[in-house]
Amino acid sequence: MAACKREQAYNVESHLSDTQKTELMNKIIRYVARAPEGLTFEERFYPAYDTFYLKQAALHKFEAYYINGNEHYFLVSRRAPSLADKRVATGGRFTLKSNEINAYEEVFRTWKMVPDTLQKRGLFLFEKMVQGESLVAYQTKNSNGTEYIEFPDDITYYDKTARRWRTKTEQGFQ
Repeated sequence: MAACKREQAYNVESHLSDTQKTELMNKIIRYVARAPEGLTFEERFYPAYDTFYLKQAALHKFEAYYINGNEHYFLVSRRAPSLADKRVATGGRFTLKSNEINAYEEVFRTWKMVPDTLQKRGLFLFEKMVQGESLVAYQTKNSNGTEYIEFPDDITYYDKTARRWRTKTEQGFQ
């Protein structure tokens, strides 16, 4: 019963119309998706790359969504390069101001998983994120061989100011 209520609370269709899903995906896709080869982080926002990111948005899907006040929580997935059918998911949150992203953070990125496993583990992590619980136990070094979170880890972290994943070994900001 509790699992059913949880799934309903995080059900994308409970919060967003198809138009809203498209609009929000287009707002976050330049952060979530890979950029074209050789592009700087700033260049990914140039209008010349709109078509590229529209195609990327079509490859991603919302797995879960929740709004708490001004905070929007999301779990999106995309097909991962693999011989088998696998997906990878990103969980995060953002706020809007004047219908534009005001703050943005990717809280975790999962390992590649078969869709059924990703759905279960992704929703589990998503709920913990929404509830403000620590996800440290699900990072690779702490998860006893069960793959949940690939990033963050001891080397890679999410820089909320720069709005991108970084490594602790980077020399300065690019």
